[in-house]
Amino acid sequence: MKKVALLIDSSSGVKKEMLKQYEDTYLLPLLLNFPDGTEIEDDDDVISYDEFYDILEHQVIKTSQIPLGKMMTTWNDLLKTYEKIVFVGLSKGLSGQHDSTYMLSQQDEYKDRVFVIDTDGVSLIIRKMIDDIYQWIKSGINVAEIQAKIDELKQHFSAFIVPKSLETLKRGGRITPAAAALAKVLKITPILRYDGKIDKFDKTRTFKKAVETALTQIKKERESRKIDLVYSKMNDELLEEVRNIIKEKGFEINQLANLPNVIAAHTGANTIALICWDK
Repeated sequence: MKKVALLIDSSSGVKKEMLKQYEDTYLLPLLLNFPDGTEIEDDDDVISYDEFYDILEHQVIKTSQIPLGKMMTTWNDLLKTYEKIVFVGLSKGLSGQHDSTYMLSQQDEYKDRVFVIDTDGVSLIIRKMIDDIYQWIKSGINVAEIQAKIDELKQHFSAFIVPKSLETLKRGGRITPAAAALAKVLKITPILRYDGKIDKFDKTRTFKKAVETALTQIKKERESRKIDLVYSKMNDELLEEVRNIIKEKGFEINQLANLPNVIAAHTGANTIALICWDK
């Protein structure tokens, strides 16, 4: 019997084809919910990148966690082949999934066999954690030690989200229509901090200024000048503008990635996230 399986969800942005670079690693998609009651898996085989954004432009897309029944079935199947499972999923600050899966892992049939990691992560943040956990597992670390190592890792990043438009936030009920209308008239762009949850950090009069303000704050918090840039669907001109701002502020782009659907569903197209890790 193999020792450890690594199980991840779609909040990392890792796609099925990317699993080829990881041995003994499995992917479970979160769910996308539509106004007509349709519920589908966040899976490129079910909904393409363009289909997702075409729908998001006109409708509210909500998200929900992996059903516990499916989680249990997956665990039971993996435990026929593996001694232990490490599940690395979406931050508890964005979903109730962590708490529900952790409680499930404490049941007698899973205790000390399934380890649910408290990541405070999403997108490239959680992808870095997945990469590190994968290497730790391959090096033979006791999986019970992984949570402490992740808790230390959490202290070493700064991340900010800048949505160019508030339309999706408004339609999803996350800001009032009146506030969105006022922000549009005044050309206000919010800057959101991500630290396991999403909170308001500041606001500026333009998207460009918002990106510059976020980068200035990152300079105050981190010595590294390498930025991971995550973005939802946007035109090439806007993406190039963001890249130029990053370079003008003295940063080097380390990684580029698409914003996972489970975050873009709430923030909309033309949204960026800036992530900086300590050296």
